[in-house]
Amino acid sequence: MKKTFLIALMLMLGLYGFSQEKNMQEKTIDLIKMTSGQQFEVMTEPVVKMIPEANQEAFKKELLTSMDELYAQIAEVYIENFTEEEIDKILAFYNTPVGEKMVGITPELTKKGMEIGQQWGMKLQPMIAKYSK
Repeated sequence: MKKTFLIALMLMLGLYGFSQEKNMQEKTIDLIKMTSGQQFEVMTEPVVKMIPEANQEAFKKELLTSMDELYAQIAEVYIENFTEEEIDKILAFYNTPVGEKMVGITPELTKKGMEIGQQWGMKLQPMIAKYSK
C-alpha cells in the first residue's frame, strides 16, 4: 500500500512539473510572439519578395506554419535564461501602455534599424578593403 501511494505521489509530482514546464513554455512563446512576431514579418519580407508573386500567398502560409517550431526553439533559450517569475514580470510590462507602445512601434524601429545598419555596412566597405590588403 505504501509503495502504491509513493508511486502515485511521484506520478502526480511528475505531471505537476510537466504542466508547470508547459505553462512556462506557453508563456514564453506568448512573450516571443508579442515582442518579436512582427519583427520576424519585417525580416522575412525581403524573402517573400524573392518568390514569384503567384506563389507568395502559399509561401507565406507555409512560412507561418514553420514559425511555431521557431518560437518553440527560441522559447527554450529564454527558459534557460529567465525564471517563470521573470517571464511573468516581462509579460506584465508588455501589457502596460508603454509596453504596448513598444510592441506597436517595434516593426518600424526594426525596419529603420536595418536600413541604418545597411548604410553603415556600406561605409565599412572602404575600411574593410584598406585592412584586407
